[in-house]
Amino acid sequence: MNNQNIEAIIEKMTLDDLCGQVLCYSVPLDKSENELEEFEEIFKRTKPGGVFMHEITGEQIKIVTKLVNTYTCVPVIVSGDTEYGPNPIKDCEHILPNQMAWGACDDEKLIEKGGKATAQLCRKNGMHWSYAPVVDINYNKDNPVTNTRAVSDSPQHVVKIAGAYLKGLQSEGLMAGGCKHFPGDGIDDRNQHFCTSVNPLSKEEWMNTYGYVYKEMFKLNPGSVMVGHVSLPAFQTECDDLGVYLPATLSKSLMTDLLRGELGFDGCIVSDALSMVGVSAVVPENELPVRFINAGGDMLLFAEPSYFDYIKNAVLDGIVSMDRLKDAVRRILKLKETVGLLDEKEPEVEITENIEEIATEIAEKSIKIVRDVDNILPLNLKSGDTVLLCSMFYKKNYADKFQYIEKELNERGIKTIHLKNTWHRPIQEVFEKENPTCVLVNCGLSTIDSSGASLRVDWNSIMTFWRGYIFKNPNVIFTSFADPYKLYELPFLRTYINAFSFTEESQKAFVRVITGEIEAKGKNPVELKGYFDREV
Repeated sequence: MNNQNIEAIIEKMTLDDLCGQVLCYSVPLDKSENELEEFEEIFKRTKPGGVFMHEITGEQIKIVTKLVNTYTCVPVIVSGDTEYGPNPIKDCEHILPNQMAWGACDDEKLIEKGGKATAQLCRKNGMHWSYAPVVDINYNKDNPVTNTRAVSDSPQHVVKIAGAYLKGLQSEGLMAGGCKHFPGDGIDDRNQHFCTSVNPLSKEEWMNTYGYVYKEMFKLNPGSVMVGHVSLPAFQTECDDLGVYLPATLSKSLMTDLLRGELGFDGCIVSDALSMVGVSAVVPENELPVRFINAGGDMLLFAEPSYFDYIKNAVLDGIVSMDRLKDAVRRILKLKETVGLLDEKEPEVEITENIEEIATEIAEKSIKIVRDVDNILPLNLKSGDTVLLCSMFYKKNYADKFQYIEKELNERGIKTIHLKNTWHRPIQEVFEKENPTCVLVNCGLSTIDSSGASLRVDWNSIMTFWRGYIFKNPNVIFTSFADPYKLYELPFLRTYINAFSFTEESQKAFVRVITGEIEAKGKNPVELKGYFDREV
């Protein structure tokens, strides 16, 4: 389909059709039938252009897609966060390790295959659009949003690895990719879910870092860019009445002048979730969708049904021009065209890539032994030995996250005792009764697992080391399966490993490394001054 045909579609659309196309609803399907009926009423009235899905089956996607398409003149586009491969799809048993593990793996061809496998599995299950890869640069170790969701703290390495994933993701026209979070997270130590965070770089600094990343990624023609609730004062003039610079999601200077103009991006601009405090606390709800559209945005993520009325009334009142609304819809239709949604027939999807094999290879290539002062690795574990596992995490429902370490050790005939967010007395009791061969301290303090405000070690976690009793065992191995900077808070550790991800494959690879079955091949994709240097 060409631009002329897209224009013909737009000209046939009613105002209601146009207003609906810019809306992308979050549709959780752990709902009762009555609640699904409520969604149907919303679809019928507002005719949305997109839906966002998470932890959902392919069958559920088909149900929602069919329901929306009953009421729209153009097929709905189904989106999801495929930052870890096909993680939004429940039908997929395996996902990819975190993006920073991709950076530690440092294998472009392998990551490209991961992107291709993700697209095949997602499209097979009815998903068309990915809000990935993350192209933020993790400059600040205390940033609670990016961390292992980012590839690296090197702009060049971000382009190399994130670009490989995007290339694979879009290679067969099955999925559209999306770079995020423009104008760039990873510097502030605050969370844009909680407030408007700030990218403080000067114009020159930004153009040489984040600007460089986006320019290079645009050479691969990503279908979209997700704009974050992050300000960039060096390029802005717009402030609120408190003198605070506006988030990019409300900034014409950033979306229209910088992203569209100076950087030349011609694809679809989608907002980050508009439920987040980083934007929703800045302007009244009725102004939010209107100001996003007028600033140059195209699709509103996590839209509310009320947005439909706000936009429609703004057009009728002349606040939003019909030209601007049609321009937004035009870009959404072009996005849909790239994945064949404007064609009459759904493509046949052939699964040619093995996601489990790819995930395993990435995991095995990403484990990094950062410190082994006493040369205790690899461990000489034998059947019948006892290993004490001490796991650190924030959320109670993450207590079983390290089950695969236990399983792998048990399959080798090794007895495991697992203490979770423990303190020194239970450790003391284990030492007195069992005399374990080694102690594995497994850290899962991550951007996913955390309360969101901070990645710092808390009281629940530090109690594992209280009184230093744990070090009566000479073989204590601390492994971070998330935040790679834990040496900063725990500089006394003598054996320290970064695994960057706590997926099943990453845990299995970790066991193979510490037992000497495979070599640790990971490279540091980030640096921690005074502790370790970046190696990529």
